[in-house]
Amino acid sequence: MKKMIYVSSVFLIFILMNFSVYASDMPKNIMLLFDIKNYNKEIDNTIDFFFKKYLGTNDQLIIMTPANKLYSYSNKILSESRKKINKEIKDAIKKHTSISGADYRNIYTQMLSMVDEIRGDSGSQDVKNLIAAYENTREELRITRRINEKILLEFSDVFKRSQEITGNTENYIYLFFQKEYRPIPDRVTMNRLRENQQIAFKAMEVFLEERSKTDFDSEKIGEEFKKAKVIFNFIYINPKKLSTKRYQLIDNSGDFYSAMTKIVEKTGGKKTTTTTPKIIFEDI
Repeated sequence: MKKMIYVSSVFLIFILMNFSVYASDMPKNIMLLFDIKNYNKEIDNTIDFFFKKYLGTNDQLIIMTPANKLYSYSNKILSESRKKINKEIKDAIKKHTSISGADYRNIYTQMLSMVDEIRGDSGSQDVKNLIAAYENTREELRITRRINEKILLEFSDVFKRSQEITGNTENYIYLFFQKEYRPIPDRVTMNRLRENQQIAFKAMEVFLEERSKTDFDSEKIGEEFKKAKVIFNFIYINPKKLSTKRYQLIDNSGDFYSAMTKIVEKTGGKKTTTTTPKIIFEDI
């Protein structure tokens, strides 16, 4: 039967799964990881397409939802109730996105409130305090991400262990990550901040400088995936970007994109930036 497993027990996943005898076609062990803030129709379509067009009859499947809960399915279970499992997975991802995305949405709302205050006619000291508070929330926004180095290294161990049980398989990870946007002041306000010598440097640093800090040793993770014979794929999802004159929206996850791209290159996987994530499976 289907098993729900927490990430802390991830090393048990393949051992706990009900492995069946494979047919002559090379079976695949597949992990779909979702780190998304908003569930939409394109995510729904991607899961449907995956089940209908990509998932093979001999394949094993593991799903990690945005709440870091894992569901594992043997090929036997998948063959018996594929339609039911498809719906179950979509329902779980939708529910867990709503729960896990709450922190991201709350922090984003706080940032937006600060930007609106800066946009007003506050004095220099007030603006300094608001910029400092914004800088702190920017770091909090990064911390809301569900994928970290520890989880990815645990996954490499999962595939290494699975080789001892299943023998020769093709191993794939597909990470679906929604690009993070963050609000910054509109252009008129940014020009006003540039002209204020007391706050210009700090304002430009906090609002415009792209963070280079990363929580990932991409070289190490890539090497461990290679040892486990895992092909790592990264889907960077562009959410809908609303147009407004109150503020500007800029990418806040360039550091994450860079780290994942290095792992993709190390393992020979694929990466794509798209609003329609199902395309990662269309040319396979």
